Amino acid sequence: MKLNLIAEFKAHPRHAQSVLFSHDGNELATTGMDALIQVWSVPEFDHLRSFTGHEKSANAIDLSPDGTIAITGSTDRTVMIWGWETGEQVHRLSGHRNTVASVKFSPDGTLAASSSYGGRVGIWKKGADSLEIFRSHPKHVTSLSFSTDGNSLATAGLGNIVKIWDVQSLEVLKELEVPGQPATSCLYLPDGNLCCTTYEGELAIYAKETYELITSGFPNGGRANSSAFLPGTNSLVSSVDGGIVALDLASLEISAHYETGIKGMYGVASSPDGDMVAAASADGRCRVWEVIR
Repeated sequence: MKLNLIAEFKAHPRHAQSVLFSHDGNELATTGMDALIQVWSVPEFDHLRSFTGHEKSANAIDLSPDGTIAITGSTDRTVMIWGWETGEQVHRLSGHRNTVASVKFSPDGTLAASSSYGGRVGIWKKGADSLEIFRSHPKHVTSLSFSTDGNSLATAGLGNIVKIWDVQSLEVLKELEVPGQPATSCLYLPDGNLCCTTYEGELAIYAKETYELITSGFPNGGRANSSAFLPGTNSLVSSVDGGIVALDLASLEISAHYETGIKGMYGVASSPDGDMVAAASADGRCRVWEVIR
């Protein structure tokens, strides 16, 4: 596998925080420290529209399964629901006491979850005007992911504990002690297994339902900030200090590595067909790579 840089553009004046491809792969969203969400055409990467309303850094974004609404989380402690095509605010949701770091829709789009510094998670039911907030970890919750069936929610806190929650009762089903710490991301894979990465470069994969450890290792050799599954492969792409890497999930070996020279590499996303990877970085730029298999 090879990563071939095909685009690099200034998306935000300062830090670009996260990236997201639309479901048809024709648009790419970026969020930034300037509190804006920007949407760009693919593959031209011309600016299409902006979402305005957050008062501080926009840190995370996700798109509903039907592609009609987006959810974002911000340092201003709010979660916003937007019309994807219009960029208009649908709901402004409060309840978090600190920076919102991660947001995700459930597979059926009826729920969304948000996580924040201070250890709290919010659950939003589609159409509701408020969040249901609960305490999940003692410290920052940096990542969350719904299981493929939508019945469970994984949360990664600032430490080496990843918790699995029943979505309906919000009771803890399992606590995983991830080797290496702190855990930086948790991600359910298409096969239902759970993949966790850590600040120290550890990657661990747990079996669906039983959550028995399948395999673990240190393929990154350093901090993995954000990860995304690469469709059409059995690989994970991660942003790391100084670049991005593609990891083979069977061998836990690096199959591709691209050095950017930028220490602050943040959100990473793959296109729906797995042919492109995008990443946000501390220099305010978005970089897009073609995946050559």
